[in-house]
Amino acid sequence: MTDHYGLIGYPVQQSKSPIMQNEAFRLSNVDADYQLFAIEPENLGEKFHELVAHGIRGLNVTMPFKQAIIPYIDEMSALSKKLGVVNTISVQDGQIFGDITDGIGFWATIQRVPKHVVILGTGGAARAIIASAPSESQLHVFNRMTPEFDQKAAMLAPLLDEPLHNIAYVDQFLLEADLIINATNVGMQNNQSLLSPRQFAITPNHAQVVDVIYKMNDTPFVAAAKQANRQATDGLAMLVGQGALSFERWTGIQPDQNAMLTAILREGR
Repeated sequence: MTDHYGLIGYPVQQSKSPIMQNEAFRLSNVDADYQLFAIEPENLGEKFHELVAHGIRGLNVTMPFKQAIIPYIDEMSALSKKLGVVNTISVQDGQIFGDITDGIGFWATIQRVPKHVVILGTGGAARAIIASAPSESQLHVFNRMTPEFDQKAAMLAPLLDEPLHNIAYVDQFLLEADLIINATNVGMQNNQSLLSPRQFAITPNHAQVVDVIYKMNDTPFVAAAKQANRQATDGLAMLVGQGALSFERWTGIQPDQNAMLTAILREGR
């Protein structure tokens, strides 16, 4: 009997998760499939309960539901409780378990441990990256000055050694940044980048730039960094890393991450 898995979010049509997860199931000889479930935010509770009632075995969770899904979960991992976010759901014997694999999946893609890290954003992906960061790395986290800024600062305070910064003052931190991360969804649906080529140009020549989102072509953030001749990658490697961890949570099998990435590239980004 085929087990069913999938991704919930809104929107989800751009996701490459079905390509890599179905390839992992095929190579692991697991009788299962993975599909996309676009759920409008006001219908989350109803549609989630429908999926569980119809026998879904596991789900990935993407924006804007990584926090909103929590009231519908029976039990969470210690890290998910600490961060207040979930990106992986397992359903067994009617019990719904939530976990977070984003942060570990992200850091597995970084080859050199950076000393100074600039992180843009305070959402679920940002918090997972912060909580899983190497102890040797000094994290500088930035957000736009919105009415919710103080609330976000208080939420992040237990995870950081310094206060949340206003993004208007990011330039002075870019001067010695070894790693710069866009952990927001800015650029996913438009052509905006939180940093300009001029700002990337003041970073050290060795600075690595990562955007947690991905598109068919370079994201605006990645494109701006490349204009300044900086090494820049999008979130595809992170997607595969966290997806592989989710797969292992569901099946107990470590999938071939290279094969998962190759499947995405073969189908076209």
